[in-house]
Amino acid sequence: MDKASLKRYGIIAGCVAVVVFAAAAFLAWEYRETWMPIASGTRAFALEWLRHVDPLLFFTLLAIVPILPIPISFFYISTGIFPAPVAIVGILIAIPVNFAITYWLVMTFMKPLAEKLLAKADMKIPKFSSRRNGILFSVFIRVCGTPYTLQNYIIPLSGVSFRDYMIFGLPFQYIPAFAMMCLSDSILHGGARKGILAIAVLVCVAIATKLAADYLKRKNAGVEKENSGE
Repeated sequence: MDKASLKRYGIIAGCVAVVVFAAAAFLAWEYRETWMPIASGTRAFALEWLRHVDPLLFFTLLAIVPILPIPISFFYISTGIFPAPVAIVGILIAIPVNFAITYWLVMTFMKPLAEKLLAKADMKIPKFSSRRNGILFSVFIRVCGTPYTLQNYIIPLSGVSFRDYMIFGLPFQYIPAFAMMCLSDSILHGGARKGILAIAVLVCVAIATKLAADYLKRKNAGVEKENSGE
């Protein structure tokens, strides 16, 4: 399929998406008297149940469970159940703890297992002795859509230092984590402005991630060539 056809199909798909979204918004508004009481009752039930969740247990699980291939976004979107100061402190502590535990495990007794699993997935991990190339590779893995757990397996195995692993990894988790926290807080406790701002941040992050991934893909060939001569 040539570029003109791809562009045409992309325009058509975009138009269809706009029409579907507009139709859904119209139907939601037209039948709001039917679904709004149900939504309010569901939210009240969820809040009542979530009040009993222990924040210490929750953020301990956030620090440990994502070592396994479990979507971390589930935890991020659930942080809105706690008061904002508790959620912020919990996120600030739990994510670097998870980073550190995963790095230590992957670089010690889990290293053979991690390498074997990645080899079975037909993934060849380059080894970088140049710090610059290692950082570029680390950022590329963070922005190219690789699952969170897999990111934290691949980057240490490529030879990236613990310091660079943390410095060039944490911002890519903190931004969506806090945005999802605000979004869930607005859904559970009200506050449309906060929810709209959170959605806007997530959209901007998605766009910036896509642009960064495309840029780094173009640079990747040069990095691999330079790395092969190290």
